[in-house]
Parts: sequence; C-alpha cells; structure tokens
Amino acid sequence: MTDLILARSLDVLSFVCVGVLLAGLALYLRVRVFIGTRPGGVDTWYYLASAEAIRRQKRLPISLPQYLLHDKYESYPPVFPLFLAALPPGWLKRYFWLISPLIDCLHLLLLYLLSFRLTDSVLAAGTAGLIYAVTPQLISETRNLNGRAFASLLQTVCMIVLLRSIIPSTGPTSAFVGPNDYRLFAVAVVLLAVLFNTHTSTTIAFLVSTAVLTVALDEPRFLLAGVLGLPMAIVLSGGYYLRVIMNHVHAARFWMRNVHLTRAHQIDDSPIYGKRNGSTSASRVRSGLPSAGLYRSTVRGRLALVARLLGENPFIVAMLVTPIPEGPWATAMYWWAVAILAWCVLTTFGGPLRILGPGIHYMKASVFPTAYALAVAVNIQEGAVSFVGLAVLISLIASFAALAYFYRYMATRRSEHTASTPPDLAQAAAYLRDLPGTNVLVLPTMYADYVAYASRKAVLWGGHSGDLTQLEEFFPVIRKRLQTFMQQYAIDYIVFDRTYATPERVDVADRLEAIEQFGTIAIYGVRAAVTVDEPTTLRSR
Repeated sequence: MTDLILARSLDVLSFVCVGVLLAGLALYLRVRVFIGTRPGGVDTWYYLASAEAIRRQKRLPISLPQYLLHDKYESYPPVFPLFLAALPPGWLKRYFWLISPLIDCLHLLLLYLLSFRLTDSVLAAGTAGLIYAVTPQLISETRNLNGRAFASLLQTVCMIVLLRSIIPSTGPTSAFVGPNDYRLFAVAVVLLAVLFNTHTSTTIAFLVSTAVLTVALDEPRFLLAGVLGLPMAIVLSGGYYLRVIMNHVHAARFWMRNVHLTRAHQIDDSPIYGKRNGSTSASRVRSGLPSAGLYRSTVRGRLALVARLLGENPFIVAMLVTPIPEGPWATAMYWWAVAILAWCVLTTFGGPLRILGPGIHYMKASVFPTAYALAVAVNIQEGAVSFVGLAVLISLIASFAALAYFYRYMATRRSEHTASTPPDLAQAAAYLRDLPGTNVLVLPTMYADYVAYASRKAVLWGGHSGDLTQLEEFFPVIRKRLQTFMQQYAIDYIVFDRTYATPERVDVADRLEAIEQFGTIAIYGVRAAVTVDEPTTLRSR
C-alpha cells in the first residue's frame, strides 16, 4: 500500500513539474520577441481603442471616429473587445502585451490536463504540451493583441464540450451530467454562439471541423451543433450578430476584388506610383493579375507559400504519416486536426477560397488536436522508435529552426514592425498629440492604428469593419494621387517612415513642410488645400 501511495505521489509530482516547465517554456517563447523593445503590434491599438470606447460609450455598436475610412458605427465581433473592457484599464494599458501569451499558455495547460486525463500518461501529456509550446505559428500569433488566441481557446472548449456530449464517459463528469447528456450539447451550442460573436476565421475552422467529423464519425450531431449555432448567435447578441454578418459580406466583396494584392506594397505596386516590374506594374494591378503580394503567380511564389505553411507548423509533416489513432477521443481529435489543416491548404492554394483569409490564420485552431493525436501515436500506439516518432522529432527540430529564423527576422526588420513599437514612432506620436489639427495620413499604414491611439488624432485608415469601398481607393495599393486624399479628408499632417516612403517618392514634397523628425519617422505639415483632377482610368474595382 505504501509503495502504491508513493508511486502515485511521484506521478503527481512529475505531472506538476512537467506542466510548470512546459508553461514556463511556452510563456518565454511567446514573450521573447518583446525583450528589449516597446511591445506593440498591428491590431493591438484597434482593440485597445475599442475597449476604451465600450467603457466610455457603454453600448453596442460603438463608434470610432478616429478612423476616417470607417463607417460611423463598428460591426466587428464584440466578445473579445468586451473581455478587454472588463479588465482593469490601468493594468490593460500597461500589460496588454501579456494577454495573448497568457491565454495561449492557458490553452496549453488545458491540452496537458486533458491529455493526461485521457491517457493517464505524463509522457503522452508532456509530448502534446511540448508540441503545442514550440509550434511557430502560435508564437508568431501571440506577438500581437487580437482575438485569435482567445477565440482559439474558446473553440477548443466548445469542441471538448461537444465531444463529451457525444462520447460516452464514466469519468468524474458523468456524475454531474450522465454518460452522454443532451444538456452538454446545449451548452456546446451556446458556446458556439459566443464563438460566432468572437472571431470569424476561428468560427469557420470550427464549422469545417464539425462537417468533417459528421462524415468521418457518422454522427450528425456535430453538424447540427454548427447549424444551431447561427440563430443562437443572433439571439444571444440581441441581433448585433446581423451587423457582423454584413461586415463579413463587405470583407468578402473587398477581397474578391483585391485578393491578388494580399500583402502587396501599397506604393511600389500602386498603379499610380508603382515601379516594381518596370512598366508592367500598373497594368497588371488593373487587370487583377497576382504580380505582387502573397499569391504571386510564379513557381517561386507557390514554393514560398509551401515554405510558409511548413515553417508556421512543421508538424504538418508528422500528421501526413500518422495513422488514425484508436479510441473515440483520439479518433475525433485526429479528424478535427485533419479538417482544419486541409482547410489551411485549401484557403492557401484554392483560388477563390483565398477571399476567406490567408490559410495560416486558420492553422492556430488545429494545433490543439494535432498535438494530442501525435502524442497518442508516438507514446501509446506507434512508439517513439517508429516512423511517426522520427517524423515528430524532425518536426520538433524544424520548429526550433523556424523560431530562430523568426526571432532573427523580427530583430533585423527595418520598417513595418509587427511586434514592437519603434521608439521613434512613439516619440513622433507624442509630439503629434500636442499639435493643432485633427487629421493625419500615415505611411506605412500599419502604423496608423498606433498613431491614432497614441496621438488622439484621426487617421486615414480603416478596414477593421464596415463598408470597405472607400478604403479600396487607398489600400491595399494607392489608386489615387495622394493630393486627392489630402484634399478630400482635410489632412493636416503626414507621417512617413522614411525607410518605407518619402514625400518625393509619392510626389507631394512641394505640398508639405517638414515639422519634426525622430530617427526615420518624419512629421510633415500640409501647406495648403490641394486640387487635383483624378484620371478616372486609375480607379480599380
């Protein structure tokens, strides 16, 4: 009896120690990119501004007049901004950069606990946790404050509850809800309704998973949950989700016209200012040919997409050689992971499906079930010394190599910083805040959200929600002369990162006067109202 108690105590101790080590490793890898920098991000400032607006306006929909290219009222999924608004404002402003990493670490601990509960193996749970901790896509995602980590955790909880309502169990939960209880199914539908109101791509990933699980496991309740989630989302939000649906329609229409310009350079690929690819740039942009951006129609462009997918998640390789694991939970996890990974590939290489967003944005939702399926295959079914075990080891090594590249790339990036706020930009925004006038144009536009938040000025930017027609003249490439925007939106100041663009590059040097410069960030004042005859042939729809 004493030996049994001691053995169990050692199991508990090892379980706790491994869990703490995995959480510590995961948190370090996710915050390492912030060491020695001022944390920032691209979407961070929009979410912080939304949380402030919710606290101040105390209603939905909120209004963000600091975005000149937005509708009067926002139509973005509200749950994550509401979550941020519920946090202490002082803490949120100071530690916003910790929120996504902490949520992701909580997600890892859920995986670790569930894996141990289902396998009764610290080794299997530790393997699953290690895979989750080092997957590069998760680490690159958490450098920015947005709803993806929150929604991914919510999606996992929703799927676990749904699985538990379908898979019979004699564990501790059966004493409360029975071996397979329809009350849990109802809870899963409500959670899915919350997910609908939280994040679009994660919701799509979940619905794809339920469709595949229905076919693979011959269980219609998966699909039924997805169908019931939509009306429940509308009811739960008091009708607000209808605005969100319209927001999705606007975004889909926008990207149907502009998906070939995903991650194009706003100036170099512009039909007005473009100099890339010689004289062919403007004509290719007008014709909709993917000569630039993420989806270049070249062999090199397609190989770059393959490298990007594998670099974001090298464990795709291991999943390709992993057999379907045995057991109801392991089998469901396997098909859940396969469904989302296949959807990632389809939305990356599937032509029209690209309007639903870059495939890597869906990948985050696949890591939880992928880690569990691989851990079961390596530690329980196939063994560490197996083809699957070798594939997992290679994927682990590739993950660390991808992370080394990621950290190096982020440290040496000269402009358009996606994780940190350049000190020069922070100084410029603080200086701009004390200047008279209200409207600012910022290039590159990925700094516009920060300038709006820190300077309390209005910026020529939008795209987060609403009708994107007016944004299309300015982004993803500039389709009118800058003087036209200066006049139309009564621009008072233009902020340039001179490593990205200069007044001379966009032909406005004679309209501006230099006010102040902080490193590479320069502030210019607009001298006078500008009148420009805009050639109608330069409009692209």
